[in-house]
Amino acid sequence: MTAASAPTPPARHSGRNYRLLTTAAIITGLGTHGALIAAAFAVLESGGDGGDVGLVAASRAAPLVLFLLIGGAVADRLPRHRVMVAANALNCVSQAAFAWLVLAGDPKLWQMMLLTALCGTGQALFNPAAEGMLMSSVSREHASRA
Repeated sequence: MTAASAPTPPARHSGRNYRLLTTAAIITGLGTHGALIAAAFAVLESGGDGGDVGLVAASRAAPLVLFLLIGGAVADRLPRHRVMVAANALNCVSQAAFAWLVLAGDPKLWQMMLLTALCGTGQALFNPAAEGMLMSSVSREHASRA
């Protein structure tokens, strides 16, 4: 086989930055969604009912919807990687406080709602920044595959 007829290897669209970003997004998503499931069990364990679980879930969804556009504007004006780190730090602190309240015993519904709302706010900041980083981590011809 000559060099001219040798098959060319497929073009890779996943560089190091793309792989790191994808890994971070997966870990963040698992943690964020897992925290919502854990919050539901914490509400039920603390004596709440299905309506209370719904209130805690809604307290996460409301800031996510309200702050998603603001999160996009922030991600466009500030370095995206810093926005992502700050959003994950907010999620980490709020979920650590949530866990501490539950482990300390007798968390109040309003406390769980407030901490879950902070998690929704962090997610509203993280998602637009991660989307913007995705497009900057791959070449234009591979953007649709990424």
